[in-house]
Amino acid sequence: MLEKMREYWAAWKRILVLARRPDEEEFMLLTKLNFLGFTLVGGIAYIIHLVYVLATA
Repeated sequence: MLEKMREYWAAWKRILVLARRPDEEEFMLLTKLNFLGFTLVGGIAYIIHLVYVLATA
């Protein structure tokens, strides 16, 4: 059990050592991609809901 916890913490330590802050350009690109993804998923959900409401009316 203790060995498994050590391996877990060692893995997290490796992640934190390799992690870095994105520069402004990378941050803006990721922000735009997230917004695009949210918009697409929301639009698809809205269309499905609209079709459902119109079909049951």
